[in-house]
Amino acid sequence: MAAIKIGKKDLLSLLGGLTENEAIAAIWDLGMPVDAVSADEITVDITPNRPDMYSVEGLARAIASLTKKKPGMRAYKAKESGTSIVVDKSVKKIRPYICAAIAKNVKMDDTLVKSLVALQEKLHDTLGRKRRKVAIGFTDLDKLKPPFVYQAVAPNRHAFIPLEQSEPWTPARILKDLKQGQDYGYILEGHKKFPLIVDSQGTVVALPPIITAEAPKITPSTRNIFIDVTGTSEHSVHDCLKIICCALADRGAEIQSVTIAYAKEKLQTPDLAPLENEISMKRVNGLLGTDFTADQIISYLGRMGHSAGLGMKKNKITVRSPPYRSDILHEADFIEDVAIPHGYNSFELSLPKFVSVGSPSPGEVKAQFLRELMVGFGFSEILAPYITSRAANFTKPMIGDHPAVHIKNPLNENASMFRSWCTPSLLEILANSKDQKMPQRIFEVGHVATLQDGRPYEERKLAGATCDPKASFNEMRSIVESIAAELGLSIKLNDLNSHPAFIPGRAAEIEVNGKPIGIFGEIHPGVLNNFGIEQPVAAFEMSV
Repeated sequence: MAAIKIGKKDLLSLLGGLTENEAIAAIWDLGMPVDAVSADEITVDITPNRPDMYSVEGLARAIASLTKKKPGMRAYKAKESGTSIVVDKSVKKIRPYICAAIAKNVKMDDTLVKSLVALQEKLHDTLGRKRRKVAIGFTDLDKLKPPFVYQAVAPNRHAFIPLEQSEPWTPARILKDLKQGQDYGYILEGHKKFPLIVDSQGTVVALPPIITAEAPKITPSTRNIFIDVTGTSEHSVHDCLKIICCALADRGAEIQSVTIAYAKEKLQTPDLAPLENEISMKRVNGLLGTDFTADQIISYLGRMGHSAGLGMKKNKITVRSPPYRSDILHEADFIEDVAIPHGYNSFELSLPKFVSVGSPSPGEVKAQFLRELMVGFGFSEILAPYITSRAANFTKPMIGDHPAVHIKNPLNENASMFRSWCTPSLLEILANSKDQKMPQRIFEVGHVATLQDGRPYEERKLAGATCDPKASFNEMRSIVESIAAELGLSIKLNDLNSHPAFIPGRAAEIEVNGKPIGIFGEIHPGVLNNFGIEQPVAAFEMSV
């Protein structure tokens, strides 16, 4: 979710007639949570699939459609400006895509500046992936002389005055010493040249994706804005430009297109033509479990900003969508837009028509019972990684190597094998909790893997440990016997003097029906020393 702050007065002026409560209710109905409402602002969480609503203009547009104040598709168009950008082949391996537009007759007041900056930042952070994928620049067209050139230049040449600076800087110096360069310079790491947009007189427009130039910066007197969008994803670059242009058009700006001249093709951007699709009434009703008529579906789509009508084929509906709806990828997206204005709370509750109903497996039921049992004994559950190291699994517990499931090409030694028992995981947790209050009592219901006849065998185990000056064999014995009693197991305890991880004479093997299922006892001082544990530890581990 992207949290945006919307000026309340600005939003209501764009809506023209709705009350504050009606606007807030509509935001909730759109599926966008309202986080906070102050005297001046409304904070809204916008879902990632609707970047067109990252601005007050986009949100107002969606509210006006949903509330039937202005339903249907809004038409946008871009006149040809005659302005062009020549794309040099030198940028192909650095930042290959660019598109641009001109917004004329803009009233650059504080409200628009705040909205533009907020929209730019949100698009940078989301669709732009922190400018790596998309970067947006706004400059004053009247301070520039088209046509433009988008090219790659040497880092120590083409010095220019960056935004809010007073002296020329080379691109290399900008990346090293300027805050924006330090924040986003990593995007250009590894490249011998950096991308630059210049006009016909050599005036630098921007060093994307880092910073624009000071000379053509936006001021309160700006009336004609040049918008450039560069990036590594052609689709995302064009989507961001469409969203920005539609927002400016809603403010009364005249949008003009720019010719992008690549080596082998020319494009006119932005392309504000409607998106055309066709959906099936049967599919809509089948997925929603409804029996909507064509007129109802058409009406609902209109309330989400689409223009819809009956198609040429039976039970088909043609849909025209505005250019800013970059989230429309599939028929299901239109079906969602039918469900939203109908109201999710208006659907009748029903169970899914499945052949069977899911339920926990017997193993999970038993595992949950064991968790509740151990919590009742005063233990806290831990969740340890199943992937471990040879040192943690074999060396530190002093048990020596034995057949186990190893990772063929591990990234590092700390994640080189699947653990063969749980006790080392508990000891690692205790070693990292030395500053915590005593006694420490932890347990885990987790999986281990061993090799049997050359094949991996995975099983679930219950393991517990106490770290305390009074930790003892007898304490673990009482825990093990209580667990066995709760599980209805008849266990036999055999003296265990040969396990290297436990103190000889202070450990036992747990046997059920003549088969060993676990061990318990006091951990050997040598093992504690290997893990860096300073207090006595008693532990148990058993198959469940």
